[in-house]
Amino acid sequence: MLNTVRGRSIVLVLFLGTAPSAALAQDSHIQTKVWGALGIGAGVPTSGGDGIANMAELVIQKRPHHFAIRGLVLHDLARETETIGELGALYGRTDLLPSNDVAVAVGVSGVAFDTCPDDDDTCFTLGLPIVAEFARSRQFIGLGVQAFGNLNSKASFAGVVVYFQLGRLR
Repeated sequence: MLNTVRGRSIVLVLFLGTAPSAALAQDSHIQTKVWGALGIGAGVPTSGGDGIANMAELVIQKRPHHFAIRGLVLHDLARETETIGELGALYGRTDLLPSNDVAVAVGVSGVAFDTCPDDDDTCFTLGLPIVAEFARSRQFIGLGVQAFGNLNSKASFAGVVVYFQLGRLR
């Protein structure tokens, strides 16, 4: 009986010792996706006016994580308000489908203004960027749409861009 208990204990220890490594081996097929994107769209600042949005980002995704360094410039069409620039780092969650990516991310950004929206002569503030995006991709190229917003103390803004992806997408 002692040999049976001892044998079962050894099997249990071996199983528990190898189960995590087997689980990690299964997750190793989860590929890291890395790409750059350029986009154009429209945006609206709370300070007034309508604008054209230009976006560039560098993204690293490994399910379920989404990391991005993102820059955006919002140009006023009528030149009644300022041009707004944003540069930020975002973290979010993603669901990588076979040929589609869906991600939602939030982060911190520096926001600069062409002309100061307040009388305190401070043309820079910190912002809270929020992004939701959907992309359809092939192995190295893709096309996506991104809804964005930035909450800040000077002039929050929101909009949407259509972007082109280039990189390791599968």
